[in-house]
Amino acid sequence: MPQRPSFEALFRVSPNAYLLLDPDLVILDANAAYLKLTARSLEEIAGRRIQDAFAADPQFPESTHVDELLDSFARVLRTKALDTLPVIRYSIAASSGSGAGYEDRYWSATHTPLLDEQGEVFAILQHTVDITELHQLKGSMRSAESAGQPAQQIEAAIISRARFIQHEGNQLRRLFAQAPGFVCFLRGPGHVFELVNEAYQQLTGHRQLLGKPLRDGLPELEEQGFIALLDEVYRTGEPYTNRGMRALLHRRPDAEPKEVYVDLVFQPIIERDGRTSGVFVLGSDVTEQHRSQQKLQEYHEHLEELVRERTRELLDSESARRAAQAALMQAQKLEAIGKLTGGIAHDFNNMLQIIGGNLQLLRRNMSDDETAQRRLDSAVGGVEKGARLASQLLAFASRQSLQPQSVDVGELLGQMSELLNGALGRAVQVEVDVASGLWPVLADVGNLQAAILNLAVNARDAMGGGGNLCVRLRNRHLDSTQLAGQPGAEPGPYVELAVIDEGEGMRPEVLERAFEPFFTTRKDSDASGLGLSMVYGFVKQSGGFVVLESDEGKGTSVRVYLPSRVALGGQGMRMAAMSEQRAPAAVSSEQVEPTSMSGLRILFVEDDPTLRMLTGEVMDELGHQVSLCESAEAALKQLEQHPFDVLLTDIGLAGMSGIELVREARARDASLSVVIASGYAVDAREVGLDDLRTMLKPYDIHQVRSLLESIQAERTVAGRG
Repeated sequence: MPQRPSFEALFRVSPNAYLLLDPDLVILDANAAYLKLTARSLEEIAGRRIQDAFAADPQFPESTHVDELLDSFARVLRTKALDTLPVIRYSIAASSGSGAGYEDRYWSATHTPLLDEQGEVFAILQHTVDITELHQLKGSMRSAESAGQPAQQIEAAIISRARFIQHEGNQLRRLFAQAPGFVCFLRGPGHVFELVNEAYQQLTGHRQLLGKPLRDGLPELEEQGFIALLDEVYRTGEPYTNRGMRALLHRRPDAEPKEVYVDLVFQPIIERDGRTSGVFVLGSDVTEQHRSQQKLQEYHEHLEELVRERTRELLDSESARRAAQAALMQAQKLEAIGKLTGGIAHDFNNMLQIIGGNLQLLRRNMSDDETAQRRLDSAVGGVEKGARLASQLLAFASRQSLQPQSVDVGELLGQMSELLNGALGRAVQVEVDVASGLWPVLADVGNLQAAILNLAVNARDAMGGGGNLCVRLRNRHLDSTQLAGQPGAEPGPYVELAVIDEGEGMRPEVLERAFEPFFTTRKDSDASGLGLSMVYGFVKQSGGFVVLESDEGKGTSVRVYLPSRVALGGQGMRMAAMSEQRAPAAVSSEQVEPTSMSGLRILFVEDDPTLRMLTGEVMDELGHQVSLCESAEAALKQLEQHPFDVLLTDIGLAGMSGIELVREARARDASLSVVIASGYAVDAREVGLDDLRTMLKPYDIHQVRSLLESIQAERTVAGRG
């Protein structure tokens, strides 16, 4: 697409005379053709009213029709429409010097109003044609006609030329008014405003600029570097272009400068002799586009930040989900191992029960054989060691016998200081950090001491026998988020016992299996692999949980969380009740004379035939009437057919369990005394049975005797024997 000439260029180079006035008829601008036609310079007429700039001949005022000219301007201002003076006689001074003569001239003028956004006239464009020659031709009309050229033809040619000139002027006015951007022309090295369009006036706040240097008209631009740029363009004759240039303009005198952004071109105007006469300024106000782009950029950056933030949240969420899932799987794994371990310990106890019972029976028949007694003692010692191992397995399975009580862990730790120092040795420096106002917990004191000692000894071994060990106690209030991955743990107050060492740490595969029974990395013969598993089981049975953290080469932190006593509520009462119901109620010798009592009618239920026979034989030798059953279903039939005083049953039976059997038997006969034999403690409240007695395996003859004597004494007192 060919480049269109600018309005400024057309205005300046047009051979037609143009004059620009404001509504007060003050001359704002004139092109070169007008100045040449009137023999004036712009400095002489700019800023003066037209009737003053072109005053009438004082000697022949009738030769200057000023009133006709002013009437035409008045019509333009009143109607806001174009007005034409086809012919007006207006004499003008032949020169600007004093005493100059006047020339009688004839003119044809067109006055076009320029309207602002409110529809008001803000300037008038005058297009002037000197038609003096036409009047001079009137005198030669006849001679022309005699020469064969009709007057009508001459007149038509003149009118056609006038119309062409008028059309050209109208086109120039339209180009000026409809210029798509702001336009101004700055003349000379002082950058004097000679031309501004409406868009430029709007941009600069409708200030009076024509005839003023740029420094006076828009002084705020000097400090912003615009005048320096114009000076460079005027000096070098090279155009300057910039896009999105920032400027601060005082659009109102009493307002803060407003920030605008413009695309602009400074185009030097080069005369025929190569001299720069001025700078033509053309541009567009792109403030809204710039702000839109800025907002779009800010929105884009904000969107990117939201994406980054959401990505971080998703990664954190996924990481937390994976950690929680891993913790849950580990807890489920340990739960499954615990159930398996508890079952194994139960069967192991049955075997120990058989072995121990037979050894006790043999002891009575070999009282004179010292060698046999020594061997029996050794065998009994093995049974006792096996019983301790079974107890440790039950501790991991959270089924050990506990005697919980209110414990101040800080005081307990102080009482254990000598024990810890002796067990750890001088090479280990122990730092005990106990927070003030520590909450009490409900726990088995012996098992809690063993847990602390186990953790401390493990830490010592991890440090190679020397280093700093920190034992720290703090109150912690944990919410559901912090308890993620700890199944069964309830939100609330906890006491945190942290044992932190500076040892070699654990590899991830070791850390994952640290709580499993019989798993150990120690090569000592004394390492059973049950230390941490016992701690895990004890803490879990006490209503808490354990968190194990370790970095290879940086040490290990074991944090035990025990619920505070105030948070245990009913659970604490049940734990206390369990400890109370384990010991059979004692009856003093003053109340009962066992030797005069008749034996009890006992229904003994055990699915292991050897243990069933052995225990039945023991109770029979104690003077009781014993009926043996291998299942709960068979026992219920016996209860229907015969009366019994005592139901003694193992908890784990094939088919119906011992608990279900006791519950059914009690429903049939409320006076029946019931005993559960188990390798772990049973909570009577939890299974919904009152006055439930338990006998922990492996038990010996003395325990059986004491239990049955206690039951017999109670029944005698109650009148049920």
